[in-house]
Amino acid sequence: MNSLPVIGIGAALGLLGAAGIYFDARVPGRHLIVAAGLLRGILVALITGLSMSAHSGWLVGLGWGTLYGALFGAMICLSKGAAALQHAVYIIPTSAVTGALSGVLIAWLAF
Repeated sequence: MNSLPVIGIGAALGLLGAAGIYFDARVPGRHLIVAAGLLRGILVALITGLSMSAHSGWLVGLGWGTLYGALFGAMICLSKGAAALQHAVYIIPTSAVTGALSGVLIAWLAF
């Protein structure tokens, strides 16, 4: 696994997944939410890349990325307590989709 493409893929997709917060002007601290999305994307990509081998195909990357993305999204919601549970329907699917995309891109570009 080449680490720099994995980190780049995770950073790009993490920013893409968190960029939607800028469309809601009522939310304070939007830059912190985007930074958390960036870190989440990088961590999901690194763990997905470490779970794959050189012979893993894009379906394996899709599966691992979806699993880790959904788990990180659930962890974010659970760590914020009851206040974030109303946003779980937005956070968890977005995390799963960006994780799946990062898994596929890692399988294609980083091995």
